[in-house]
Order: sequence, then structure tokens, then C-alpha cells
Amino acid sequence: MIKKQFSLIPAMMSILITFSALAEQNQLKVSGFGTLASATADTRTHQFRTDRSQALIAKKDGFAFKPLSLIGVQLDYSFSQNLDFVGQFVYREQDEQNVDSITQMAFLRYEISPSWQVRAGRLAADIFHFSDTRDVSISYPWVKVPTEVYGIVPARSFDGADISYLKPYRDFNLLVKAFWGQGESDFSRNEYSPITFNDLRSIGVEFVSFDWSIALKHTRTEAKNDNADTAFVASSVAQLQPFWSDAEAFADSLSLRGANIHYTSLYVNRYLGDWEISGELSHIDSDSLGLRHSLNGFVNISYLYGAHTFYGLYSFAKTDAYYLSQEKPDFPFNANTAELAIFVEEVANTLAHHQQSLSLGWRWDLKENLALKVQFERTDIEARGSGLRARDGLVVDDEEDDVAHTLFLALSFSF
Repeated sequence: MIKKQFSLIPAMMSILITFSALAEQNQLKVSGFGTLASATADTRTHQFRTDRSQALIAKKDGFAFKPLSLIGVQLDYSFSQNLDFVGQFVYREQDEQNVDSITQMAFLRYEISPSWQVRAGRLAADIFHFSDTRDVSISYPWVKVPTEVYGIVPARSFDGADISYLKPYRDFNLLVKAFWGQGESDFSRNEYSPITFNDLRSIGVEFVSFDWSIALKHTRTEAKNDNADTAFVASSVAQLQPFWSDAEAFADSLSLRGANIHYTSLYVNRYLGDWEISGELSHIDSDSLGLRHSLNGFVNISYLYGAHTFYGLYSFAKTDAYYLSQEKPDFPFNANTAELAIFVEEVANTLAHHQQSLSLGWRWDLKENLALKVQFERTDIEARGSGLRARDGLVVDDEEDDVAHTLFLALSFSF
């Protein structure tokens, strides 16, 4: 774990003050957002974290502020009518804290025509519906985006370029966007051990109207490497080749290195007067046993009453548990390989999330740019499906189902 550099906060404030002065020239616009939030859980076994990379968690009988609290600054600098620069810097809980890690977006944007636009640099990871606003809590009713959908991919951005096409129709706008690039994401809370993703390509189609929208996105990428744990287990399995003829082939199947990964998501929302119904469904699959078929999604119903929004949110993540004795009965089980067999199952199950959450919440808009939120969440966790939660020990140690309750309190703002 890399020690947090809290000096980044005053540094960000200094940058904000400096650029605020430059903003008087009307070429630069400075804005920002933030969340001050706490979370407390009723379990010491499966404790809350907002995504897989986090080490700091919501503990039983205590309030944890770091998992969800953050501050962000965005700079928009206009070079000309068609060319501008956007930079977004976010300080939040993550394993690594430096200028690179807090730079969430930094790209040039060129408007070829009213319909065509290209961007190049560090861009939001456009694989979810809320990719651009994932950390901007003021923009959605909940305290946080659903963990079952968004928690599996900690990365907020990738480096590359995209091109988009916007076509207005009488009843809706059509937006088509394609991206190519690369990036990395850390899936381990114990140490900073990121996986690099090469040749990341995505395409998205959105239909947006006044009271409804539909978005379909598909992303394909290739993992360049394994994290340290997976690499160790795969190499250990390969060493069984003299005793087991399938050892090297099975070791390759455990590894994420070189695996093709596919992520597809569908988002729908509909406004019915003061009611909003929305949902997102995603599917993840790859060539590796370490990242198997996974179905994730959420459904939200919100009701707006004056300055108050009341909502109910159901979210789920489902991947079948992996048992080595069932899937690979010819594995050489004996006293010498017993520990390795456990580690193999851990690699196969650590990304095999299987849980569902039901949340009830209330948002009170104190001002246009200030909202108070309260959310209560019940999470049912299936055996060997607890990878999204923080815990002591291995995922495969969880041989029984569990239930966790978490209370969130948040103050979201923008400026």
C-alpha cells in the first residue's frame, strides 16, 4: 500500500486559485464537484467498499469517510471556437496518489462540424452510462452509483482518442461514438498491482429524447499482464507439467495475460411526470477462467416531490462459483498440491461476484448545487461471491451466504 500524499489537496487548491485568476480572461472556465460521505456497516465479515481497488472500508460500529468522499476540479480552456482543452483532477481514496492518478481527464477536443467531434488524450472510460459522471454525485439521486455494476471496474479513464457523430431528429437525438486506446486498472486492495489493457476499442449508440433515453455500448480489449497473485498461481500450476499433462494448458486458462475481454452494457431511462424509471444491464466475458461470464445490472425508481427525491434501487452481480474438483476432476489432488488447489479456486472466484442489493434513499436539494442524501442498503452475498466486499482472508473461505446492511450519509455539491 502506497502511503497517501495528503499534500495533494493544498496543491489542488493552489491550482484552483491560480486558474481562477486566469478565468477572468473568459478563455478558461473553472468548475468543480465533491462529496462528503460516510458509510457504516453491521458486519465485520463483508464490509463495504465502493470498488475492488479500495483498501479503506466501512467498518462495523464506525463511520468511514474515505471510501466515498472526494473533491474534483475541472478546467475548460478554449483555444478557439472549435478547439478546447478539458482537464479534470479528482482526489479520492485509491492505492496510488500522485499527479497521474488524480488526473482523471486531460484531452483536446476539436469540433469538425456541428455533427462531428474528435477528442484525444485521457478520456473517461466510456463503458458505462455514468462513465463521465461516475464520481459527480450531485448529478444522480443516489449516494453512489450501484456497486454491482460499477465496482468491478475501478478505472475511471483510459488514454486514447474518440470520434463522435450527433444527428438531431424530430423526436430524439442520435449519438454514435467510437474509442480506441489503452489504460490500466487495479483490482487488488492489498497492494498496487494494476493490469494494463491494450487495444481497447469501444463503440456506443445513444438515442436521447426529452423524457427518455437508450444507450448501447460494447467494449473489447486485451489484458497485457496479470496481477502478482494470478501470475504466481499460474506459474505454480505450470510447474505440475511433469506430473499432469494438462498443467501448462490449464495455467494459460487461469491467466488474464493475452485474454480477450468483452463488456456490453444497455441503459434505459424514462420520465413519467415526477417519476423516473431507469436501469442498466451489463455482460462481461473473457477467454480466462479468472474473468468468466458475468451478468450485472440495476433498476431504479425515483419520485420527485418538490426539492425532495425518494428512490428505490435494486442491483445485482451474478457469476457462478468455481469449484476445481467439479470443473477439473483430473487435477492432481494430494497433500502437496492442496494449498495450490485453494489458490487456483481463489483466482477463479475473486472476480466471480455474486450478490444483490436493495437500497432505499432520500435526496434533499438544499440548493441548486448542494444536496443532502441518506441511503440504506441491504446486500445479500452468495457463498464464494463476495469479491466486491472487503474481507479478511480468501473469497473461497466464504462457504456460506451472508447479509450485510450499510447506512450512507452524504453531502454532494458542485461549484
